[in-house]
Amino acid sequence: MASAVAAAASDLPQVFGRYLLLKRLSRGGMGEIFLAKLGEIQGFEKPVIIKKILPNLSADEEFVKRFIDEAQVAIKLNHANIAPVYEVGKVAGDYFLALEYVEGRDLRRLTTRCREERYRLPADICLYIGRELASGLGYAHRRTDAQGRALSLVHCDISPPNVMVSFEGEVKIIDFGIAKSAIRIAGSNPNVGFGKFGYMAPEQLIRGATVDKRTDIYAAGVVLYELLTGERLFQFPEGADYRQIARMVSKGEFLPPSVRDPALDPALDPIVCRALESRADERYQTAEEFRDAISAKLSHLNPTISGDALAHLMRSLFVDEIDEERALVASTRAVAVEEYREAFTDSVFQTVTFARAGVVADRAPSPLPPPPTPLPSRIPSPLPSLAASHARASSSWNERRWLAGAMVGAGTLFTALLVLAVVRYRAPTVAPIPPAPLPAMRAPLRSPPPARPSEPEPIVVPLPDPEPARAPVTRDPSRSRRHPGERTARTERPRDDGAPPVERPRAPVNDAAVVAKFRTVKKEYESFKSEYGARLEDDWNAITGEITFGRPGEKYQKVNAMLDALRRNMSRVRDGG
Repeated sequence: MASAVAAAASDLPQVFGRYLLLKRLSRGGMGEIFLAKLGEIQGFEKPVIIKKILPNLSADEEFVKRFIDEAQVAIKLNHANIAPVYEVGKVAGDYFLALEYVEGRDLRRLTTRCREERYRLPADICLYIGRELASGLGYAHRRTDAQGRALSLVHCDISPPNVMVSFEGEVKIIDFGIAKSAIRIAGSNPNVGFGKFGYMAPEQLIRGATVDKRTDIYAAGVVLYELLTGERLFQFPEGADYRQIARMVSKGEFLPPSVRDPALDPALDPIVCRALESRADERYQTAEEFRDAISAKLSHLNPTISGDALAHLMRSLFVDEIDEERALVASTRAVAVEEYREAFTDSVFQTVTFARAGVVADRAPSPLPPPPTPLPSRIPSPLPSLAASHARASSSWNERRWLAGAMVGAGTLFTALLVLAVVRYRAPTVAPIPPAPLPAMRAPLRSPPPARPSEPEPIVVPLPDPEPARAPVTRDPSRSRRHPGERTARTERPRDDGAPPVERPRAPVNDAAVVAKFRTVKKEYESFKSEYGARLEDDWNAITGEITFGRPGEKYQKVNAMLDALRRNMSRVRDGG
């Protein structure tokens, strides 16, 4: 194995598609990881990470299909807390990913260095990392496609190795959208990814259970717990099998953070423990909700904290490695890509790109082709000389340039004449025609008289629409059932003077009643979903999204209407519609 690694290292730098592999960084469960740069002569010199998928996985057609589909979704993510994917492709049978190179260390390396230095991370730094992590998750979870449909994107492997902290204090999630493929590999081999079992939610360990965004929230809670306490959440016995691990995690028996470390504030316990609930329904339902809970505590603990504090910590812990990192990046820029021009030209034709995005897609032109090979002088050629050919090409180019100039001049003259004609022409003044009143479809409502200023505001009660009538019906005001100051939720017809219709406000909705209604409809939808599946999941997600992000003054009104619509849709599905 060591000889193979040495041999691989001796082959570098090596052309791979449009990239130049410079240094082999590691080898993981999915493939090899290289530090690379784009194969350009000038311009984009920022280093990138290349992940080459192992050959045995590339031979699995089902894995390759899932890998490409999920990576094409991940390539669309653009958030400060998610490391972007630049390209997904294949070079001569080797599938690969091009990722952002983050100058920093992952959380696993950070916690290891803290143990080596006998240093405990401050609680405010831990909460800051947890908040940034939850913010990136929230963005990915709420992403939609071009038609506005939820992508239901789940990372499935939130753990310290997949959370990077840069030397500038940035927190970035890596492997978003592709980790799910790696997790599925372990379905037939429980030993694969054994070290990640401590971060898997109970539903990930139970066959047939539903995995959704709350699964990532659980894993983020485990990461925050271990940052605060400096210890693993679960200590699995030596040689524990899959079933034993699943039973331990499903029970959810662990010590709260302040019990594990009495120096911690007990007010942190409910924030962390709610994220670690065994039942998904009892956890935070969105990553934004988890983020806001962390932010509320962080505002009391250290309201001015920012990435600067985390950057200062990283620089003090990794002062020697930062210099090595900068020297490594400088060495990549010093590599002359010009020496590999011919190899790039051959390699680019062996590259299949499934998706490209971000900076690489914008600034990565195809490698330049090699200069043409001159014809041997000893072979007679009926072709004219290069000088004559060049002269004809120049003459043809001059003719086309003269013709294009003439066309542009003519177009300019025509535009000027048209503008002059428009300026000199004065359109006759035409009196506006008032809009014709709409045909009466029902009996018109009389406008209620305005309420007196001294009287209290009347209670607004919506009235049902009246039955359609063929002719207006005149009612006796003394027999009207409506209060003189009562307002309706309908819109008046246009008046004879052409004035616009007046929109009358709808009756306010009791917030407590909507909350109670939401709980009732939630139970109804859970029963419906168990019987008919997730065909109305978009409607339910829209309701929860409005509750979370809706404007305070109007969200209960919208949620009330959305709940009624969901009930109608459930009835329609039950009736076979």
